[in-house]
Amino acid sequence: MSDLVDSVHTTRPDDSGAVEIVFISERGARAYAKDRSTDLRIPAAPVTRFVIGQLGTRHPVAWFVDGKEQPHRAARPGKLYATDGHACASRRDD
Repeated sequence: MSDLVDSVHTTRPDDSGAVEIVFISERGARAYAKDRSTDLRIPAAPVTRFVIGQLGTRHPVAWFVDGKEQPHRAARPGKLYATDGHACASRRDD
């Protein structure tokens, strides 16, 4: 099993968003994000790729609004956005 994964974040008008699900395939993450971006109160659903347990490996893959993939440089809705490089990661010790 590879440690390379794709996560889908969801943003909401009143929140900066959170990782909702992690996939082992980009195809699965893109399909989920595309569908999820059509839900009420979800202005966008980005896909981010990273290597588990390795800081600095995170990078944007795609993001969707109303079921349509958006250009990487398009203006993002909401406050902090998971794929724009400005969101802060939280640390969890297990």
